[in-house]
Amino acid sequence: MAKKFSPAIQSAMQHYAQLSDDLNKASDNPTMVALRQQAQQQFMQVGFPTRRDENWGYTNLTGFMQTHFKLEGLSHVAMSDIAGFLPDYAAIRIVMLDGWFSEALSDDLSNLPNGLSLEPTGDLIELPEYVDSLMSLQGDITTEPFALLNTALMNDGFSLQVSKNAVIETPVFVLHVQTQNQHISNLRNRVVVEENAEVTLVQSFVSLNSDANFSSTSNVVTEMDIAKHARFKQVIMQKQASQCYYFNNQFVKQAESSTFNTFYTGVGSVTSRHQNYVEMNGDHIETSQNSACYATDNETVDSRTYTGHNQLHGLSQQLHKYVLDGKAVGVFNGMIKVARGAQKTDGQMDNKNLLLSKTAQMDCKPQLEIYADDVKCSHGSATGQIAADQIFYLQARGIKKPQAIQMITEAFLLEPVETINNAEIRDWVAATLSSKLTQDNG
Repeated sequence: MAKKFSPAIQSAMQHYAQLSDDLNKASDNPTMVALRQQAQQQFMQVGFPTRRDENWGYTNLTGFMQTHFKLEGLSHVAMSDIAGFLPDYAAIRIVMLDGWFSEALSDDLSNLPNGLSLEPTGDLIELPEYVDSLMSLQGDITTEPFALLNTALMNDGFSLQVSKNAVIETPVFVLHVQTQNQHISNLRNRVVVEENAEVTLVQSFVSLNSDANFSSTSNVVTEMDIAKHARFKQVIMQKQASQCYYFNNQFVKQAESSTFNTFYTGVGSVTSRHQNYVEMNGDHIETSQNSACYATDNETVDSRTYTGHNQLHGLSQQLHKYVLDGKAVGVFNGMIKVARGAQKTDGQMDNKNLLLSKTAQMDCKPQLEIYADDVKCSHGSATGQIAADQIFYLQARGIKKPQAIQMITEAFLLEPVETINNAEIRDWVAATLSSKLTQDNG
């Protein structure tokens, strides 16, 4: 039976189908056109989710549906406009403006360290061989409406590859800047880390316009292929303007003895949803997924993980912390799935949440699905408010109540940040979180 949609959802779906058709009219690659058309057809069948859909029951998309976001061209931005968003540590800089690669604001891609290659997706999507390689991902994304929408509207992003045995000491920093109101960015990224290679990728999502009515959408799909004995570290910071939207689906495949460490912090957007799908497809794989999220007012911050232990001796560790104030809603959904035969698996997942107001709401669903008998797995979740005796303890030592609450909140939220190995990146993330808490509660 065909799925039925409300008039508002039908109108939004038809709007984005037309944007996809417009992109195809400008394409000279019939393979790309066919891929977009296939994704569009699947998207029109799946449709945008509502709160009646189990996986979207706590994520409010009403505002997104009511705004028909547009696809605009590359805007003009000067280096001085983005200087405040750049890190204070050495990094290879890539800048995306409204989802488009900015050559003028990025480092010279022809002068990268040995073993590292970076290319804009916009230069690749007209190549039939690149589009053919995307076809293998289609089976993974057919149940995710925003991933399907990303494929139907695919226009740019980045492709990062590290050669066998190459160790890239300098982090790659990708700055995603939203500049145009009611614009949707559809970023399609690929990361390939070859055997025994190593790289660190930092991504920051920001808005150039801080006006209260400014609204834009970042819709991201990233596929990652981490080869045997490779090491890939990732940090994502989402701090878009308060009326923006953020949807990010990451599909990760790991080979034998590889290591994947990812950290996500969400402190912006009226609605944000960050999802990791990790498949551990070899023995002795290590995976670490951690997050620190803060939301206030009417914001919704949603973070989800799927971790598939498919072979022997897999180790996965997760720590996810939320701080919610005002009428904010937090959502955490984590699944550790241990396949039959994946013995000696060690999978740990912990979620802790702090509510600063009586009207904040946290919805948690940590899950285990185990088909092997020699494993060590655990999951837990706890939500509460600051204990009165903690505040009293600090007040008794001359600290005023607002500062006491600030200190306790900051200490709570910064714990997952300690999982970031690079000290300079760790300090940068910690300073951003501290600044946001001070700004809203100071």
